[in-house]
Amino acid sequence: MINLNKSLCNKTKILLGFCFSLVLFLHAQGSPPELSATGDQAYCIGSPIKIVTNFTITDLDDTTIDFFYIQISSGYQVGFDRLELSGTHPTISQSWNMNEGKLTLTSSTTPGMLLTELENAVKDVVFVTTATSVITEKLFSLSADDANYLPETDHFYQFISAPNITWKDAKIAAENSTYYDRQGYLATLTSEVEASFAGKQASGSGWIGGSDEETEGVWKWVTGPDAGTVFWNGAVNGSTPNYAKWNNNEPNDFRGNNSTGEDYAHITDASIGIVGAWNDLPNEGGTGVYAAKGYVVEYGAPGDPKLNIVASTRIYIPQITSITEGRICESGITTLSATSDEGIIIWFDSQIGGTELDRGTNFITPTINTTTDYFATVSVNGCTTLPRTKVTASVTQRPQITNISEDVICGGSADLVANSTSGTVFWYDSLTSTTPIFSGNNFQTPNLTTTTSYFVEASLFGCTSTRKEVVATVDSTIPYFELEQDTYVLCSDIGSITLRTINSRGNYTYSWSKENQTISGNTSEKSVSEPGLYSVKAISLAGCESLEKTIIVKNSEIATITKDDVIIIDDSNNNSMEIIVSNIGIGDYEFSLDNEFGGYSKNNIFENITTGTHTLYVRDIGGCGISSYQFSILEYPRFFTPNEDGINDYWSIRGYDKNLNPLSEIYIYNRFGVLLYKMDASGPGWNGTYEGKKLPSNTYWFKSVFIDNNGLSIEKNGSFSLIRK
Repeated sequence: MINLNKSLCNKTKILLGFCFSLVLFLHAQGSPPELSATGDQAYCIGSPIKIVTNFTITDLDDTTIDFFYIQISSGYQVGFDRLELSGTHPTISQSWNMNEGKLTLTSSTTPGMLLTELENAVKDVVFVTTATSVITEKLFSLSADDANYLPETDHFYQFISAPNITWKDAKIAAENSTYYDRQGYLATLTSEVEASFAGKQASGSGWIGGSDEETEGVWKWVTGPDAGTVFWNGAVNGSTPNYAKWNNNEPNDFRGNNSTGEDYAHITDASIGIVGAWNDLPNEGGTGVYAAKGYVVEYGAPGDPKLNIVASTRIYIPQITSITEGRICESGITTLSATSDEGIIIWFDSQIGGTELDRGTNFITPTINTTTDYFATVSVNGCTTLPRTKVTASVTQRPQITNISEDVICGGSADLVANSTSGTVFWYDSLTSTTPIFSGNNFQTPNLTTTTSYFVEASLFGCTSTRKEVVATVDSTIPYFELEQDTYVLCSDIGSITLRTINSRGNYTYSWSKENQTISGNTSEKSVSEPGLYSVKAISLAGCESLEKTIIVKNSEIATITKDDVIIIDDSNNNSMEIIVSNIGIGDYEFSLDNEFGGYSKNNIFENITTGTHTLYVRDIGGCGISSYQFSILEYPRFFTPNEDGINDYWSIRGYDKNLNPLSEIYIYNRFGVLLYKMDASGPGWNGTYEGKKLPSNTYWFKSVFIDNNGLSIEKNGSFSLIRK
């Protein structure tokens, strides 16, 4: 009888060393049975399937066996998947372990199962599932021993129950165990398949072969052939260079009362966090759910002998391996395709249920005008319940060109724009060209010397719009315009003036500058408030520029004239007046005498002015205004003859204007400076007497004082003769 069960070590309270020796002894005795199984089958969802198509077991030493194990080693969906013995096998009992996904066959009679009866029973073991979303591949391991076999690694795994065993003792125990000449070690779990397999089979939390004892935060595998391999750097938020499966908030090196920290890897109790994930613990383990309940031993290393004590089979859900979808422009038909490694492709009009449309790799759609989904599945051995793969026939609406923007240039490169409702815009150099010269909405042409047409179309998934022409117009005409005037006067009492261009020969924009500095504005007129040298040029719609024209803006003002600004000579044969132009203002002035509206001249000297009151008009040539100055030309007689003949009997100053000089006095003196007479200039004059007596013929002197309305005075001195006949 074959009895390879190791439970004796778990059930007896003998010394650990003895248990190790017992395991070694049991694994070494006799010849192991050899298993052979076939079964690589397509699975029809919803139907039970036998896990083998053939199975044999042979043993040179025995004809019976106590236990046989069949496990879902990969793709196991806990709570949904199940293995069970079908048919009639009165001598064989079955036991299902949901946590491990393992079916155990035992003899319902003693002393054990006949190998021939076991063969028949294994052939009747079926896989069933209640999962609605089935993992597409499942592997089954068949073993004559309770060690769990993982086909992906060709390694064996055992959870050894040993409550409160330390990590270091577990390491020694594992390394002192063998499995049919395979050396044991604390498990090193280097992939999700391996970690999940080992975690699910553990009946309680257990040690594995990882540690950061050497360097805190640097976790290594320290057992087996993977010893020395780093699998984690850091604490909770660390990273892995390959694979790690820490539980939530692990590793945390929680010390508590343990000063040595948590340096050893442990599969966490299934009630905490992620099933099969790891936490870090001290050598002695934790308490409660964190207490060590055993350890996981792994058997397998490069060069190990092949063990036929296990066999494996596979079921799979046939899959669509590739699809080719189709596209239609606006409406029509298209061909869809799907392929698989086996079976027949069946096409449907819906994901579930629906109508079968066709069979075969290729499916030609009916005429459609909207995007439509079709569904392909594989039928193997008449199974039509397999998942369906969506294959889409897309209908693309034809794009349209919108918002074309052409360009007019003087020369060089033009900027052309075309937008579309969808897709990509392509540019061509002719209406029939098949090779685009550019793609995109904004096309900058090469340098052009003549007007050139381009053509645009929009394309989306091979669906193209009608081409439209976009023109780059070349117009090299130089703009022409004139200036209203090339010189302006900016009067001091006016805030601004407007510079104007006239007689333009096109719709231009203008560029203004002042003393080579560009100023704002692009219209034909420019308001300015400062004197200076201004320039303007015209720019056509095509971008051609004219030559610059210059405008001078001068400051000016109305003249300001006082008595100090004029020189009046009225005691000669040529009465004259001269204006001192440097004193009257900054403008350019012209002058007129007694006529505000005409007779202006640049000449600032007037001669042969008649006696009397006159008005001088000063006009700013720039148009700032006209100012005036009133003055008198006085006549000072050289003699008088006071003989009472009614002719020249009085001496007085002629040309006097009382309104111009309301205060005026004249003083008469003899040659000794004695004041003889004082009179108002507006009076009749002096009759040649002094204190009622007639004075003799002689030369007499006078002083005249004239005060104007502004309080300014003018004095004049001279002499005259009194002649008595």
